[in-house]
Amino acid sequence: MPSARSSLAVLLFAMALLAAGCGGRPRPLLPSAPLRTATLPQLLARFNRDTAAVHTLSLKLQLTARAGKHKYPRISAFLLTRKPASIRLWGTFTLLGRIFDMASNGERFELELPTRNQFIEGRNDVVPATAKSPWEKLRPQVILNALLINPVPDSQSVALDPNSSPSEYDVFVLQPGPGGFERLVRRITFSRYDLLPVRQVIYDPDGVHTTIATYAKYAERGGIPIPTDMTINRPVEGYTLRLQLDSKGIAVNVPFLQPHTFTLTPPRGSTIIKLSDPPAGSAASGSATH
Repeated sequence: MPSARSSLAVLLFAMALLAAGCGGRPRPLLPSAPLRTATLPQLLARFNRDTAAVHTLSLKLQLTARAGKHKYPRISAFLLTRKPASIRLWGTFTLLGRIFDMASNGERFELELPTRNQFIEGRNDVVPATAKSPWEKLRPQVILNALLINPVPDSQSVALDPNSSPSEYDVFVLQPGPGGFERLVRRITFSRYDLLPVRQVIYDPDGVHTTIATYAKYAERGGIPIPTDMTINRPVEGYTLRLQLDSKGIAVNVPFLQPHTFTLTPPRGSTIIKLSDPPAGSAASGSATH
């Protein structure tokens, strides 16, 4: 008769085979829903309908930032947008209160850092080469462009990537460029399970800086799908943001967002830092003047 130890070994082996499936091979995971089919015009029409329907947004969220290998503590934040290009974002942390406040009208921005008694202002395309925190490199339009509120205009053309994965549709968005060549401005990936965007790559005019955004866990507001879990990555600047929305704190097309909501005034006694405008024809400058 086998010993108790050998009997236990045989039993464990049999349980392992049973858990792994017949012959020890894992069973394939079946998709949770059948794949859906859509033509490129259908994808574009739905995307433009949903994005064009958003005029203002008010979002309550949890914001997590990572710069290089350093991950910052999660903070509570509020985000407001008003088309065509206004955005306001501020964040608070327990015991410290508001740690940053940022606003932009589309061309220029203001950034208040209360814990450092600093007020930074300048053009959206001027980013410092070095910074002590990701908030100093963050520009409001990066978030605004990543939000799914920007339709594809008629001046741009679209093309379906024939090499898309079986469960996705990859759509290239191009616009006319110099010399008669088209320039890639966006790459939008749609899931074939629900035909909603799951990823978007946005290319800056310089062709070097990009925003890589991912979207998950959609919630509907007024028939408009809003992703409640967004990740925004800026590889060149070296930071990543994760926006986790409070489903109860989403308001679409609220009437109270006025233009003055998206301007900031330097607090009395704060140090004002003005980022210098880049020389004409050159890359964005990272210098600052007091």
